[in-house]
Amino acid sequence: MLRRLLLKNRPEFVDRLINFADFQRERLRRKSALVPLSQPDFYRKLGETFKTDVDRLLQESRLREIEHAVEHGRQRLKANAAFGIFHAADPSMARLCYALCRVQKPRMVIETGVAHGVTTAFLLQALAENGQGELWSIDLPPLAEGADDQVGFLVPTELRSRWHLLRGRTHRVLPELVNSLSSVDMFLHDSLHTFRNVLMEFQTVWPKLPGGGLILSDDVDMNRAFETFGRRPGVAASFATFQGNGSSVMGVVLKSRDAGSAT
Repeated sequence: MLRRLLLKNRPEFVDRLINFADFQRERLRRKSALVPLSQPDFYRKLGETFKTDVDRLLQESRLREIEHAVEHGRQRLKANAAFGIFHAADPSMARLCYALCRVQKPRMVIETGVAHGVTTAFLLQALAENGQGELWSIDLPPLAEGADDQVGFLVPTELRSRWHLLRGRTHRVLPELVNSLSSVDMFLHDSLHTFRNVLMEFQTVWPKLPGGGLILSDDVDMNRAFETFGRRPGVAASFATFQGNGSSVMGVVLKSRDAGSAT
């Protein structure tokens, strides 16, 4: 497939080689020293930061509906998945996406990394419940037969009117997308988890985030990008917790309200 890609789409061939090299180089970097909060402390801090009852949002009927729809889709997918179900976001990450999207009521959301579309579906459900907002997603599917057709498989048809899917490596696609938008209220990173890529994505989106804008990130324990970025000027809060699977960590960065949209 890689040989065929060289003949058919040389830029993507190069992108995949660069991603592979970046992933291999990651082994030489220092690992994360992040100390995650317990989940109760994390959600308590979220509630204090946003002055919102997060637990109430996590009990909404629309959240339960999308959980059931996604789980039903996963069961149908298992028999014929073009790439591993393990690519999917943990349910606790998806629930956090829903809750914070309900809190922020964003008009513009970007996510990098879609896979079968777990977080995509939860974000779109929250936007539908808010009655406003659009989601732009960027994904470079695994190199497997039928992979492109299954990107976003779990997103219900009725939620897709607010969704725009772009294909490619974020180094190429994200800067162009961000430059085309007047602002980005909420950003989710769940693509290639290397220090270089995570930091690039955060830095690309940050100038377009308004004061009070939000970054979410999956697998922040894999390198020091989240910690490094969380110490920059203009960050109002940065904290993380273990996901429900207990083996990975999700994090939140909130931009200061007085930081403006050009920091």
